[in-house]
Amino acid sequence: MVTRGRNQSSGRVCAYQDCNVRTSGNDHYLCSQHYLAARQGTITKCSKCSNFKPVRYPLCGDCFVGNSKPVGSRQTSPAISETSTKYVVESSPAWERGDANSSYFYVYILRLANGEFYVGQTRELPERLSEHRDGRVASTKGKSPELVWFTELPSREEATKLEAELKQIRDHEERAIRRMIVRFHSLVRELARE
Repeated sequence: MVTRGRNQSSGRVCAYQDCNVRTSGNDHYLCSQHYLAARQGTITKCSKCSNFKPVRYPLCGDCFVGNSKPVGSRQTSPAISETSTKYVVESSPAWERGDANSSYFYVYILRLANGEFYVGQTRELPERLSEHRDGRVASTKGKSPELVWFTELPSREEATKLEAELKQIRDHEERAIRRMIVRFHSLVRELARE
């Protein structure tokens, strides 16, 4: 069994909301990506359950919708092999010029007309979504892409790493992606009521 946060004989899973990445023997219960985000001050502990969440929200998504479980109590499937070449982190020399002036980067999930999910990352979310809708992205062309989830990260490095991790999860644990989307939409509906 793999549990969130608690060191078990079979492994430990990152304590950030909806992250199923195994940690590597550290004492802070976060994967390397979320440890960096915590050090940069973009994520912090939820005051209700002590799992980590974006700093701008008062509670993690689980606590917000009433499904809170403290660090160490969540169960998840074993982590997917990180050696797969199918999920290589993307990069482009052309990004460097525009990235220098960007404070935030986005990882997003689109639902396609055929029921599949597309995972991508960008520094300009509205513009990239427009490219998807206009058929300028080969992998989503003609598939009526619809934005169903996104998150904001402070660096391109973090965005590309999360994109690769979400692609692994999408291909091996699609239900985990669906849970992320359902929780995201529940949170958006709650915030719209305020």
